[in-house]
Amino acid sequence: MSAEAPKLPFAPVRPAPPSPQSPQGSGRRARRDFTVDLVSQILLEQRLITDPQRRDVLAREPAQRARLGKREALGGVRHEVSPIELVASFQFPLPKGRADETIDEDRVAEAVARGLGLPYWKIDPLKLDMALITRLLSRPFARKHVVLPYRQPAAVGGAQLLEVLVSNPFDIELFESLRQLAGMEVTPILSSPADILRSVTEIYGFRHSVKAAEREQSGDLHDADIGNLEQLVKLSGVEELEATDKPVVSAVDYLLNYAFSQRASDVHIEPRREHAVVRMRIDGVLHQVYTVPKTVHTPIVARLKMLARMDIAEKRRPQDGRIKTSREHKGEKREVELRVSSVPVAFGEKLVIRIFEGAFQELAELGYTPEELEVLEGWITQPHGLVLVTGPTGSGKTTTLYAALRAIASDAVNITTIEDPVEMVNESFNQISIQPKIDVTFAAALRHVLRQDPDIIMVGEIRDSDTAQNAVQAALTGHLVLSTVHTNDAASAVSRLKDLGVPGFLLSGTLTGVMAQRLLRQVCPRCARPTTLATDQIAALGLGRPEDLVGKLQVMQGEGCAHCRGTGYHGRTGIFELLPITAKMRQLVQAGANTIEIEKAARLEGMHTLRENGIRKLAAGLTTFDEVWGATADIEQR
Repeated sequence: MSAEAPKLPFAPVRPAPPSPQSPQGSGRRARRDFTVDLVSQILLEQRLITDPQRRDVLAREPAQRARLGKREALGGVRHEVSPIELVASFQFPLPKGRADETIDEDRVAEAVARGLGLPYWKIDPLKLDMALITRLLSRPFARKHVVLPYRQPAAVGGAQLLEVLVSNPFDIELFESLRQLAGMEVTPILSSPADILRSVTEIYGFRHSVKAAEREQSGDLHDADIGNLEQLVKLSGVEELEATDKPVVSAVDYLLNYAFSQRASDVHIEPRREHAVVRMRIDGVLHQVYTVPKTVHTPIVARLKMLARMDIAEKRRPQDGRIKTSREHKGEKREVELRVSSVPVAFGEKLVIRIFEGAFQELAELGYTPEELEVLEGWITQPHGLVLVTGPTGSGKTTTLYAALRAIASDAVNITTIEDPVEMVNESFNQISIQPKIDVTFAAALRHVLRQDPDIIMVGEIRDSDTAQNAVQAALTGHLVLSTVHTNDAASAVSRLKDLGVPGFLLSGTLTGVMAQRLLRQVCPRCARPTTLATDQIAALGLGRPEDLVGKLQVMQGEGCAHCRGTGYHGRTGIFELLPITAKMRQLVQAGANTIEIEKAARLEGMHTLRENGIRKLAAGLTTFDEVWGATADIEQR
């Protein structure tokens, strides 16, 4: 590997290059220096590919370049095939990785950056400055040169700096053009071509759609598909959106596709005095994503309301609707359910879209220990009884109930659900959405369902006396009833049902088990690093004498990386508190025991609290102290 290291138009770790102010050679020559030969050599040095694989890349380079170059240009602008893009297209298996893992563009770009001593950034769209990007560059320029302005760091020595994301770190001609356009010195950061091009399409495409909609002041809102509950709404992909002449339709499709790609669970479209903002909840945390003109807010909301079969003319009352669509994910088509809610606020209508993708999960995927899973499966396979799931809004109760129903669904049982509203449609269930305006309440629907020969009934929430008593009666007459209540812990659910008027003797005879749950963010596996709990953290969790344990309790903490968008967290898992209604528990419930007495007895029988189960996941390196403390701080340790 004695090939001479190429010269760079900036100051990397190796080798010593000329400064940006005095690049050596022409831009054309500099571009040719960034070759497939160089990229494959770097991968070989880092043992990501073998020497035969490198020779294969070099031998097939002309044919592969021609094949990639024939792809249809987006927006009429064709970009030059990058060596990173070309080498990644061979999809070599990742050494020491899973069987399905390949050396993709991200890994090639990261390896090249490491080999050249350059900074590398996996693009986090939430951290891109849309205003900076669209102010400095046109879409054709950004796409042709595969470049995106990233940020303007603090001036050094009085000189203004501009950091840009590029796929070719040797393009001196591009850097000189950027220097003249921006009027400041340019510092390149390497990123994958696919990420840059996707971000260019999303940012300029959404901006173009919003600008066009602003000019029209109303979108083409008359072509929405208003089918029944199962009507599938087709969203255009970003490539298709390039050619559309329907700006509001494009803006909405860009918005939803972006939410899907970022794993958002909720999208908030909020009107403000001068503009509207779009925020997305990712792993339980809200992030502001877009700002749109006030004139565009109304047609975007109207488009979404029409897709959700809501009354567009009604803007004074809250409404609910739903959209069923699909999206491509890793080569397969996934159905996605969207629940849409509108409410009038001070400056217009606020819309919240809750996204249910893959909500029908398996019980084993939710974070149970084998012992917890065995207990829960025992509850839901009983022929009759009442099983309650409790926790605050957003703690995953509905996901748990759906997973439980899927686990026991078969042709031999009749499963009926009563929900407000139906969140995910499953053809194995008979799903009823309550409608209080026409007196279809939880209690009324439950009374009618009992005449439908049900085996298993799921009641979305027990929130009043009638529903509570009807649910208990259903369990008492030979049905398995699953439902939710809003309490902090499992023991409190018993007191809650008594407060709703259910006699202790009925409750003790029907209640099978109660489960409380919370969701915790998981430590990102790619940037997790060991650390130890501090003295105050040990004391807060009640783990014993802090002075004896300080520096000894090792846990994991995410440092922040491209995979987790710098948060240190990726994905969520559940913690659970399972309260089986044993013979001892039945005696206490019938005798009118309070919450403290029930919890004390349950712990003596082996129940682990939410806090204790959170500590277990903390010790296993799955989550952090902050997550455990934040999720269980509202629960008094008795």
